[in-house]
Amino acid sequence: MGTAKPVALIVKPYKVSHLCFEVDGILEVSTPKAELGATAPAFDFPLFYATLGAIPTVTGDPSLMLFNFLQIDAAVAPYALVALRKEARKVALAKAINARQNAYFAKYGHIADIVTQTTTSYSPSVIGSKMQRLEVLSGIATNQWNQLKAAYTTDSRTGVVRHTDSSLSSYTQSSGSSTETGGATQTGGTTETGGTNQDSVGLLISGGTVPSPPVPPANFSWTASGPINVDLEESRSEAATTVNETTTVNETTQSSGSATQQQCIVNTDYGYRIPYLEGAAQFERAQISLIDQQFAQFMSTLNLPKLATVLQNEFNNMDGDVYRLQVAYLNTILMSPMNGTVTAVYKHPGDAVRAGEPVLRVEDNSTILIYATVVYRGPIVIGSIPPAPPIPNSTVTIQTNLFDASPLAPPLVGTVVSARGHSNDDTWDLVVKCNNLDASSNPIFPLGYHFDYDDTQITIS
Repeated sequence: MGTAKPVALIVKPYKVSHLCFEVDGILEVSTPKAELGATAPAFDFPLFYATLGAIPTVTGDPSLMLFNFLQIDAAVAPYALVALRKEARKVALAKAINARQNAYFAKYGHIADIVTQTTTSYSPSVIGSKMQRLEVLSGIATNQWNQLKAAYTTDSRTGVVRHTDSSLSSYTQSSGSSTETGGATQTGGTTETGGTNQDSVGLLISGGTVPSPPVPPANFSWTASGPINVDLEESRSEAATTVNETTTVNETTQSSGSATQQQCIVNTDYGYRIPYLEGAAQFERAQISLIDQQFAQFMSTLNLPKLATVLQNEFNNMDGDVYRLQVAYLNTILMSPMNGTVTAVYKHPGDAVRAGEPVLRVEDNSTILIYATVVYRGPIVIGSIPPAPPIPNSTVTIQTNLFDASPLAPPLVGTVVSARGHSNDDTWDLVVKCNNLDASSNPIFPLGYHFDYDDTQITIS
């Protein structure tokens, strides 16, 4: 242990962070925690990244991932300092989460069922699978061509066909009948009887005698005797008319028919063909197509033993896409990785920000580094080099008057973390790491404080 003479001592923060964004953008909002002198709380980035990477889902609903943009905003709200405009990233993240949920419902939520059904339908070892049916189809095509080949050969039709005959025989027969029966009866009559009886004016004579009239002579005259009463009477009569008529109609219609047709058509085609070779070419094309299908089916069955793993990997890739968009959204929110005090503000809302450009400066003054230049005659230890046994660093004890006030009680004790000698063997540049909080967790020295070397005593051990 020895006493060192202080030449210059200055307080600097142990941790300094010039906070910046990973992406370009426009600063949208600034919170009160981003103001000068405000305390910036530390955000645990590794822990939150691990939480997102675990792909948490809603309780009871494994299809829906947690941490959409609203949930991320809520999770980081106590730590957010400033943020960029990020509407497009919100939409991209929401779409990815929805697409992941749709894929879960449509496919990846039924991996076990898909593996079972795929194995049943496509495994070569399962009877009735597609691979076996392709083999059967290939055999049928071969058998079909063999029979056609035998028929062409038997009928000596393996050469060019110059013309073709077509015969058409048609027989048509039709019959039908129609019967219609109806009747109408009408009865009526007319009878007319009539006559007119009219008595012209007659004389009824009473009270006297009227002689029978003689044949009147040319000059006729007569005279009644006694009183005569004369009544004038006229009589007229007419009979009623009656009409009776009877009409009867009966009608019956019946029809039937039958037709027979026979037709024979002979066509001569002058386009030459070779059916035998055409059939052979068709067979070869069918075999080529079957080979392609069989090979494609063979390739698709290679992963059948690990189909569940393949499907799970595909689903994990979708989760990775969502995770990437969550991190990209998080990159638009500026937070401090350490507890500290905001000591500089370089950007304000509305300013353009480039990736890596400082926006805020946060300094941790709970632990300080004292950059000291001292005169000390003696060794200063900075650890040891393996495989040598570890040796503790030298310890520095500083007793000073803070702002010419009473001395610190207790003295400030720190560990030498860096030492560099001058050309003068007794002069050293030291960096001493010290705790800067008192018993009440208040800072002892302000950052940038210069010690008064006249009131400072340093001991190195």
